[in-house]
Amino acid sequence: MLSGVSISAVRRVMDESLFSDPGLLYATRDMSGNRRAEFMAGRICAARSLRKMGVVAAFPLPGRNRQPVWPTGVLGSISHCSTTAVAVATAQSRYCALGVDVEPLIGPAIAQQIQRSICRDEELIGLERSVPGRKLALTLLFSAKEALFKALFPQVGGFKDFYAAEFFACEARSLVLRLTQDWNSQWLAGKKVKVRYAWRGEDVFSAVYLSRTGN
Repeated sequence: MLSGVSISAVRRVMDESLFSDPGLLYATRDMSGNRRAEFMAGRICAARSLRKMGVVAAFPLPGRNRQPVWPTGVLGSISHCSTTAVAVATAQSRYCALGVDVEPLIGPAIAQQIQRSICRDEELIGLERSVPGRKLALTLLFSAKEALFKALFPQVGGFKDFYAAEFFACEARSLVLRLTQDWNSQWLAGKKVKVRYAWRGEDVFSAVYLSRTGN
């Protein structure tokens, strides 16, 4: 367990019991059934993570840019796919950046369609030296970049395209991404960020967590 970070996950995203909260029902009133189930599962995970911190709060609902709005003093991140939802939360006094992502293994047809929007060929070739197979490498790189974007969004005030960061190195259960452009006055081109990851079946979980002490 990561020190100071509260984690919650659910595996049955389509469970109808998730549809009982009036606030979530209102926030998801215009969403399709599958999208609504994923959204609600993510918010339920977020509420559980907050409770583990001792924070009693409503489900984090979308802000102006659709990002979850967390209670004052809390950093958090939510991710969900068709089978899994996960959320993490921590105190802003302990961490300066926190981002999480979960992705199912990308199939061959989808991989061919989206590869060029996610990374350069050189990135995949480099990653495949450590992660065998194009599907695994592309899924992992996609998830790692998503986790990075979520972690830095509160500081840079917007999302970047996938070419704003690139694969740099692979370490034990982690990737190192390098920024290819200045994101703001603090996050400059060339800065490197470690992204931890773990596979659970055919889902990959990626996380960026940067403590204020640098540990």
